[in-house]
Amino acid sequence: MPIGFHTSIAGGIDKSVQRVVGAGCDTMQFFCHSPRMWKIKMPEDKVIESFREKREQAGLWPVVVHTSYLINLSTPDDELYDKSSTLFDFELELCERLGVDYMVTHPGSHQGRGIEFAASRITKAFKRAREKAKGDHVQILIENTAGGGTQTGRELSDIKDIIESATQLNIGLCFDTCHGFAKGYSFEGSGEKSDEKSKASPLPATIEAQIGLKHLKLIHLNDSKGEFGSKVDRHEHIGKGKIGKESLRAFLNHPKIIGIPLILETPENDEGTDQTNLKTVRSMLSTNSKQRKR
Repeated sequence: MPIGFHTSIAGGIDKSVQRVVGAGCDTMQFFCHSPRMWKIKMPEDKVIESFREKREQAGLWPVVVHTSYLINLSTPDDELYDKSSTLFDFELELCERLGVDYMVTHPGSHQGRGIEFAASRITKAFKRAREKAKGDHVQILIENTAGGGTQTGRELSDIKDIIESATQLNIGLCFDTCHGFAKGYSFEGSGEKSDEKSKASPLPATIEAQIGLKHLKLIHLNDSKGEFGSKVDRHEHIGKGKIGKESLRAFLNHPKIIGIPLILETPENDEGTDQTNLKTVRSMLSTNSKQRKR
């Protein structure tokens, strides 16, 4: 089960590989530019080549890029949609040039227009980006949301509709554990009134029923500061939030989940770091879960 965390690209994208390798990661995720800027430049060819060489030498898999926070492909605002689509085009092209495996994106907010409207906008943007990307190696992953406001992607079944309406676009699911818990997807005993916890996590069966485990390619592994069903998107250190270590342990060691790559997006503060969370997760995995699967 490959495990890594979201890392900085300070000093250049190619420098990110050394950071995660030094921390003992098997996989990695990063922003390919500042996630809060619209105007960006393509890295120099030598930087891109350096990244590809270092990644290959390190044997990292999968390598993941998270798209900019500014992108909203569900918006009914045409100006914002055009800006979002243009930035998404750029990022997918760069991901193809970098040779990364997955590009994770938030589906955005439809601002009351509904999931059918949002799905149409998202599919249109994905199709345009594919046509401009000059490659088809990178798989686009839609991340589930915590469910606040008019967010698209709160229901896994909605993401399924997008994936299955455009099979030629190579779309998959990135499941964020904090977002799922905040939305109201139950882990082992999470949010339930009964004092008895089942030995097997019920979540994989829920994912299978609502979207299909075949579409699950990546897990953003986070505990949650917010309560079950609160729709509050606040990540917490593993085992220190409302989901809890035992519920996360049951989920990660479920036979249907073993082998799915894990990316930590936990805080960096006095309570813990990327390295301490990485150590905690590895201690939670069974022998079977620790076996790397590609």
